[in-house]
Amino acid sequence: MSPSFDAISKIVPPREAWRLKVRVIRAWIVPSFGNPDSPNSMELILVDENSNKIQATIRKQLINRFKDNIIEGNCYKMCYFSVVPNHGSYRATKHEFKLTFLFRTIVTTLPDDIIPRVCFTLYPFEEILQMSQDHDYLVDVIGLLTLVGEEKSYDKDGKTIKMVVVELSSQKMVLRCALFGEYVDQLNHFLSSGYVEQPVVILQLAKVKLFRGQPGLQNVMKATKIYLNPDLAAVVDFRKSVVEQGINGTQPLFIANEGKTISLEDDFMRLTKKSTIDELQENKEDGTFVILGTITDVVEEGCWWYSTCVCGKTVHPESGVYFCDMCMHHVTNVIPRYRLKVVVSDETGQGIFVLFDRETTYLVKKTCADLFNEVLCGDDYPIIFRNLEGKKVLLKVDTKSLGVDRYFGTFRVKRICDDAAIISMFELAQTEITPLKDAPVPVFGPELGETSNTKCLENTVMSSFLQKEANVAGLDDIHLDMEGVKEVDIQDHSVDSDENVVLSDDIGSLIRSDVDETQDLLSHLLDDSRKVNVPNVVPKDAVFLKVKRNLEADFDKELEDTVAHCSKIIKIEDS
Repeated sequence: MSPSFDAISKIVPPREAWRLKVRVIRAWIVPSFGNPDSPNSMELILVDENSNKIQATIRKQLINRFKDNIIEGNCYKMCYFSVVPNHGSYRATKHEFKLTFLFRTIVTTLPDDIIPRVCFTLYPFEEILQMSQDHDYLVDVIGLLTLVGEEKSYDKDGKTIKMVVVELSSQKMVLRCALFGEYVDQLNHFLSSGYVEQPVVILQLAKVKLFRGQPGLQNVMKATKIYLNPDLAAVVDFRKSVVEQGINGTQPLFIANEGKTISLEDDFMRLTKKSTIDELQENKEDGTFVILGTITDVVEEGCWWYSTCVCGKTVHPESGVYFCDMCMHHVTNVIPRYRLKVVVSDETGQGIFVLFDRETTYLVKKTCADLFNEVLCGDDYPIIFRNLEGKKVLLKVDTKSLGVDRYFGTFRVKRICDDAAIISMFELAQTEITPLKDAPVPVFGPELGETSNTKCLENTVMSSFLQKEANVAGLDDIHLDMEGVKEVDIQDHSVDSDENVVLSDDIGSLIRSDVDETQDLLSHLLDDSRKVNVPNVVPKDAVFLKVKRNLEADFDKELEDTVAHCSKIIKIEDS
């Protein structure tokens, strides 16, 4: 510390003539009790070049004097304060004292300095889980966001407040955190960007609360700050530690209120309208459909990957650097993700379908980052993509064509399935309902994507399958047993409401049966002595959470102050 400035660690009363060179790493307005539109105080967290922190308070009478001259993230020279004990149950720093601005306090802006831009005091999950009472200090935590609960609303003082419970995991332990109001909106904004993997989250200045002896986290209105996949060294270090623990950090994020519990079988056999490629291309309305086809070619045009910021937003190099529009700053850590075009054929025609990161990873069983490190040149198409040719797949596609693509009839794949049992059931359903007509398969010519004018399939729309609604697990009793799971992707939340065609009793029995019974019935119906082998597409080295979660219990009664069943230690078993 320069001799002309005092160190934060040395601040004690009764002296007031302190001279500090600090960065404001957090600033917020505390509203008056009972009148949220009227400010009560302005709170600051100051850090010096030694990474020592202290809280400072600007009382109501002086807010207008200072608020326009103090901006979060900037460096300042500050002089003259009253030093008071750091008491209360919402202490933002561990410093024994805190500062109170005076009328004669001087604040002068300084150019950017070596003072750290962020300074977290990260609490280990184990320490929080061992707390037996409400903690008086606000905490900073970092973890993988593994689950987003169902969003709820409740009334308080005539206003409706949103609430959602999320789960963070670290060191094979899990903490639950209740988010309210604007923090729910911030989370929803991030999720709407399309990021599907488990992001790294930093919660700054969160409150530890106990409910029935179980510790959990809760945001403090205005004070807490949420970082979702920030471009920070702490995030890079955390991701490395996750890999070292043997945890699969690229698992899909579970979003309970978006129907992510819908299985592949439910989605492709019951809940989504069926179509053919020819019908897709003639369709005039936007919607979601399932088609069965065979990958016949990989379109080797353009790049098979693209770069994203750690927040999930696509970034492009500009003058040798990347800029993220979501994070609003230049980024140094970028992640490659798949964007692969494949030609798929069925009995009615051909089309081009775009597979993005989740779907391509599902097929090739390898992340884009891993494959990128194996190839000599990222512009060359890896040989592994050729292994996809001849593969029969079910595709859940969006009929809204990709307008920026040069080819007619190009559609985005929202979910993919290569499960042999489900494909066999799909084919059997098509055979019993809609016999196929013989028709030549058109060949791509100068107008790539042009299809035949002859429709070879009738609509195979399933309505009210055996007069029974699809059975989808809800948040009240979510059981994740990933050891036996057949899929690693995230189910898209859109569920078509189209009615289903009534199938035969054999198909009904088939759908309701377990895997073994399904295989036996398939063998009998198809007159095939072979049993259908269900491939295990879960990577051998993946480590998953195994836990029965009930996020709704007791929250309706304690929404404002508590987190019901807030945390638990979860053993992550090796797969």
